[in-house]
Amino acid sequence: MTRPGIDLGDGLRFDPPLLLAPMEGVTDRSFRGLILDRNPGAVGATCTEFIRVTAPPIPARRLAPELDPRPRAAPLGLQLMGNRPDMMAATAVHAAEAGADYVDLNFGCPAPRVYQHCAGSALLDDPPALERLLRAVVEACPLPVTAKIRAGGEHDGGLEDLARRVEQAGARLLTVHARLRVERYQDPADWRRVERAVAAVSIPVVGNGGADSPRSIESMFERTGCAGVMVGRGAMADPWIFGRWRRPGGPASRPEVLAWLGDYAASMERGGATPVHAAGRLKQMLRALDAAGLLPLGPRLPALLRLKRAEAILADLEPR
Repeated sequence: MTRPGIDLGDGLRFDPPLLLAPMEGVTDRSFRGLILDRNPGAVGATCTEFIRVTAPPIPARRLAPELDPRPRAAPLGLQLMGNRPDMMAATAVHAAEAGADYVDLNFGCPAPRVYQHCAGSALLDDPPALERLLRAVVEACPLPVTAKIRAGGEHDGGLEDLARRVEQAGARLLTVHARLRVERYQDPADWRRVERAVAAVSIPVVGNGGADSPRSIESMFERTGCAGVMVGRGAMADPWIFGRWRRPGGPASRPEVLAWLGDYAASMERGGATPVHAAGRLKQMLRALDAAGLLPLGPRLPALLRLKRAEAILADLEPR
């Protein structure tokens, strides 16, 4: 498929307008690198997992290891999450020094531990505070700033107000996850919420939630009028989804999936991950691939999930 790219100004462009979502515990350098490798020219932008900002501001030397080296196959954002405008603004300046291409602010994380500390989706309940924080970052940071929200906390009645405040604060782009904070990932995403945000603002709106196949990605574009689509868990279930949207084709073969898992483990090891840590991330992938039918494991899955080391998981997946 062909869709026009998204121009954010200052030489930053998301082209094609298909983005890899930042996902805690998933989108580390290894995962991002492999997604870009398996989908050449089909990912318009990527973003780090969120980085929690409290006090003092996080220095550039601590942010730099989260970023991919240059040259990059796609623009890379550094996502920040916190509730103190001064600390967030200073850290955003350091993100520019560290080499990020843009800064994204997380107002969507629904995790209870985040909500209890008045960060992430908690700020959806205080739109003026969300706007103040975002404005402080925009005014301090030399990079384009984007924002990601959920459609609301317990209801979506304030969605248009939230979207307008994001625009008024100076964000170049708004991503709307089409679920509420109180809704689970198993609950269907309501794309009408994305459509409402598109109608409320003039900045580009990216839709997120439920776009887990090439067909559903295109449906989100058509039904909401969004400028871009962000894919999260769909990329775990099908690491080739971006390329298959742009150049329709069949799903990856079992040998291709096994090679992807092997490359993923090797990349994590090169990055310093322990075998146990790498095993945990591989298990996430196995659950997603099995549920999507790309690597059906059936009754073998529980035994694989009990293994403690990445090499043991990969060895057990090899044909017998």
